[in-house]
Amino acid sequence: METEATVAKRDGLNVKMIERLKEPGKYADGRNLYLHVGKNGSKSWLFIYRRLGSDRMRGLGSYRHVSLDDARERAGEYRAMLRQGIEPPKARGAVTKKDQGRTFKQLNERYLAEHKGSWRNPDKAESLWRNSLRDHAYAIIGDKDVKDIDVKDVHAILSPIWLTKHPTAKKIRWRLGAVLAYAAALDLRADVDLTRTGGKLDKLLPKASRVHTVEAHDSMPYADLPGFMTDLRKRPGVAASALDFLILTGARTKEVRLATWDQFDLGEAVWNAPASLMKANRPHRVPLSPEAVAILKSMPRDDDSAFVFISASRPGEAMSDMAMTQLLKRMGRKDGVTVHGFRSTFRTWAAEECLDIPREIAEAALAHSVGGVEGQYQRGDYFNTRRALMERWAAFCRGEAK
Repeated sequence: METEATVAKRDGLNVKMIERLKEPGKYADGRNLYLHVGKNGSKSWLFIYRRLGSDRMRGLGSYRHVSLDDARERAGEYRAMLRQGIEPPKARGAVTKKDQGRTFKQLNERYLAEHKGSWRNPDKAESLWRNSLRDHAYAIIGDKDVKDIDVKDVHAILSPIWLTKHPTAKKIRWRLGAVLAYAAALDLRADVDLTRTGGKLDKLLPKASRVHTVEAHDSMPYADLPGFMTDLRKRPGVAASALDFLILTGARTKEVRLATWDQFDLGEAVWNAPASLMKANRPHRVPLSPEAVAILKSMPRDDDSAFVFISASRPGEAMSDMAMTQLLKRMGRKDGVTVHGFRSTFRTWAAEECLDIPREIAEAALAHSVGGVEGQYQRGDYFNTRRALMERWAAFCRGEAK
């Protein structure tokens, strides 16, 4: 005949079984939850888990005060804490609000654990998110119950950097709002958006637009580009070839670094960049000028790597994201010009020197979306017209007007 312990281990506990249990011991409900029956007949809940090579135990309260369903819910919360690297509370009996994961720091970790999987480049995005709140918010609200956070707390976080580091402050404002909205969805605070545009916060913060201008990536005046390209093309190495290719195609650093041979049709002179490479998360066809095709044909192929631009120090791996930036430094650029800034150089050249080319063509060349009603109706990518534009750009880069 099966014992109550055997049945519980196989099927989990139920209310009738719990009422019948008299023999002292621990009875498993499953997923770290146990009912402990004492020698005096008392019954209490235990959460038992393994950490750093040893078993650890947390009390969840007496069965008289904590039902089976409530115990399972609390055990689920503890398992979630463990997944987030948070040690479950040691207190027996009723669990405090802080121990239930109600501080801003704990809710932020829960938010990241549940949402980062939907982000592009989740590891990097998670690190930036966590570090920004750690550096600017945790000292003020990190250990505060989320229900007690008010607009004055948010103002205290943002005001020191609102004018001096405005782009960072705007991101932190959005992140604070996301975590607090998440807490509200869990019924841990009132559903009030402290960070919304036009709310109280905007009355407390100064008008950043009057003193702050967003700084674009520093770009080279397009008139200087042909001379720069002459210098660049004298330099050996993968970084020099990659930067030349980036300028000719108007692409972003990531798109060039992670380009693989299967994306290119050299016969048709087309680069079919996949959505995973693109900022807008849409595939993008890039028409290749003869100069861009020549660069690709000059690149050695590695049977052990699919990348076009391979790291010089890590065989088989993609070129470092700093390789082209370091090349600019070696070229003696002290004017603040950035790799990304060459996209602005191209865009300014197109606007001022190609008056016969509609603006949407240049925007499409940079993989920018055309917005508004125009964008709703225009589904083409202007590929043939873009090819003519990129060939004119390649001619300009080599010092010829075309």
